[in-house]
Amino acid sequence: MSENNLKLYIDNFFDSLVLYDDKYNGHNYKGLLKAGIDVFLETENSYNAYEIYQTFFMIYQITAEDKSEKSSEQSIVNEPNTILDLVKIMKKYEENTGDLIERQRDHFIHSVNVFLLGLAVYAQNKSYREAFETYILKSPYKKYYRIGKKLSHEEFFYRWGVASLFHDIGYPVEIIGKQLKKFINDDVKSISSTYGADTAIDFKDFNEFNTIIKIGHDFADEYTKNYPEAKFLNLFKPTDIMAHKIATDFSDVNVNKVAKHLDGFVDVMGENGFIDHGFFSAILVMNSYGYLIQKFAKKHDFFFYPIVDSATAILLHNYYRNVLQKNPFNLPALHPLQSPIAFLLILCDELQEWNRQPFGIKDKKRSHVNDLKLMIDDSNMEVDYIVKSGSMGLGFSEDKEELINHVLSIHSIFDRNFLIYTNVQKDDSIMREIVKSEIQAPSTLLRNVEKLALEIHKQYIETATKEYNEKKDKGEIDDDAERDFKEKTKPFDQLSSHLKLANIRQARSIPKKLNMIGCELADLSDKREEITKFSEEEVIDLAIYEHDEWCEEKIGQGWTYGEVRDDDNLIHDCLVPWDDLPPEVQQYDIDPVENIPNLVKKIDLKIVRSKIRLLTIEMHKFYQQKNGGTDDFDDLPEYIKYSNYKQANFLVKILGELGYDVVDSQSKGEAIEYFDEDALEYLAKREHNAWYKLKINLGWRFAPVRDENRKLNPNLVEWDALNVKNKDDNKRTFRNLPQMCKNVDLKIVRNS
Repeated sequence: MSENNLKLYIDNFFDSLVLYDDKYNGHNYKGLLKAGIDVFLETENSYNAYEIYQTFFMIYQITAEDKSEKSSEQSIVNEPNTILDLVKIMKKYEENTGDLIERQRDHFIHSVNVFLLGLAVYAQNKSYREAFETYILKSPYKKYYRIGKKLSHEEFFYRWGVASLFHDIGYPVEIIGKQLKKFINDDVKSISSTYGADTAIDFKDFNEFNTIIKIGHDFADEYTKNYPEAKFLNLFKPTDIMAHKIATDFSDVNVNKVAKHLDGFVDVMGENGFIDHGFFSAILVMNSYGYLIQKFAKKHDFFFYPIVDSATAILLHNYYRNVLQKNPFNLPALHPLQSPIAFLLILCDELQEWNRQPFGIKDKKRSHVNDLKLMIDDSNMEVDYIVKSGSMGLGFSEDKEELINHVLSIHSIFDRNFLIYTNVQKDDSIMREIVKSEIQAPSTLLRNVEKLALEIHKQYIETATKEYNEKKDKGEIDDDAERDFKEKTKPFDQLSSHLKLANIRQARSIPKKLNMIGCELADLSDKREEITKFSEEEVIDLAIYEHDEWCEEKIGQGWTYGEVRDDDNLIHDCLVPWDDLPPEVQQYDIDPVENIPNLVKKIDLKIVRSKIRLLTIEMHKFYQQKNGGTDDFDDLPEYIKYSNYKQANFLVKILGELGYDVVDSQSKGEAIEYFDEDALEYLAKREHNAWYKLKINLGWRFAPVRDENRKLNPNLVEWDALNVKNKDDNKRTFRNLPQMCKNVDLKIVRNS
């Protein structure tokens, strides 16, 4: 082997892939995801890994939108991307605990690499592709992705993406256990050498965790029709569903026996002092998708086949060798025909050892980055790990080969050679530190975001061409400027991956920017008044935000600040705070913000005041009536407006805690006219305590007399210490909330 062929193999896979939405619904999702992958392969860091998660779960976001039918109206997805939210929560926890666990690894970069390696194996090995196709075609599930009448590679792509990108999503559960174990074994034992202790997570509410929220009783009908024996299982219980899946795929496994074992697996982990994060990852996937597909999917077997297959593969990636290959199951090496996704996940998870940067290592000399040489074809797989510093450990290659050969029937797809090498090199140069930066995704994701990106690029071409012609007339265009202009004004599909992603980032940011100022995207048929121009304050605020996001993007892709711009060496002179930019450069951020209303109109959408903003204004009117002498909402400083939006959003959130939703007045469900006293007490207390914490964090203090300049407030006490009159004032907001909602064409209903 002379080189790392991973990118070549990924290119081969995407050359053969046709996505349903691209072919039938006019999208360009494959190009977007491929651009993100290309950038990730150039710079493997958390920022670029998360870009792949965002794009994949945008393509396969499960919402009320009917992807199988074309509509004359644009579909605006107002549901939060629950799956991506789960990724964000787990990712943030893992990063924040990096200093607590020695050599904890970034499982999101790892998971993207596992995803890519699996695509490479699928693209290069005919035996594996045939095993996957055989497995799909023999299943009762006939809704698989097709091109014409033939199985599409997208069926593999979808199942594999969910399995590989989510296989470590439950790893924070294991981190918790490691933190406790490290504390007890390291700290407590240092007090007394005779003290012995171990620990694992005690899931007292495991049954509640191991439950799919039930929305409709018809959820399991399709599955039990195809598998009558499954009617005795609880099909809203993830472990029962996966037990049945295992018993279906492995004929030697008794469904009741494996279901019983999974039921007690948490206790087994507790007794033996270990945590299988794959077990928790699988249940998290089942819980999340189970709820979403009940709520939105017309065909529930869409859940029971692809998602259950992916989730069960996640379970098996540790469970197979640690449980099913031992007493009382004693299964042999896993064959790809039995569970091709599980087979591939075990293989790729074991092989993904390159570029694994641990969190929490202060001394960079202790960490090292491994490179890879890779060769895959129909008969062979050879993996050569290049260790630039440190060591992979004695016997690493032999141990890895032995493990894989024990767990997997590896020669069923690589019938000639399956070889692992380790090539240790001495490299004393200082490694480039990976800059980790995370972009915050909007809570509302627009599924046709790439159409918006295309319009952004068209607008850029117009602006850049005008500026180019002006400079050319003045003789200010040299050869470098000429090349730069031609490169950046190519048609969208010919742009470099970096430039494509720059447009995508800007498009994806639009719903978030609008949310900041209390606006949202709507169909042209929406009755709300169209916003065609932002206020001067809004423009500046959003331009600053745009610049900050641009800086995050550049830093995430390896750029650094320098007084003189040098694109070849990724040095940019604009990587400075907004206030340090000259006015002519600030204008580059102001212009696209001012153009947002025209931009969205080109894809048959418009900007309107969000219902939450209208509710915020209505609440302010109520406050004015109660207190008098307060400025009108439009005259308030922008930061106070934003604070009020946030408060309104928070009220909606705490209503959800009591089982209420705020919906359009035309939506189903009887409007709630009033809250009982217990509900008023709960809502008012939650709202006051949140206000109290916010004020404390902003430097406010309690004082008998209010003083805005000195940040003193007589109500700055916790709820239980608040006097009766002020408590009643807080409750009055919620007493009037149903009417305030009604005034802006909203209503409060009991959720399902």
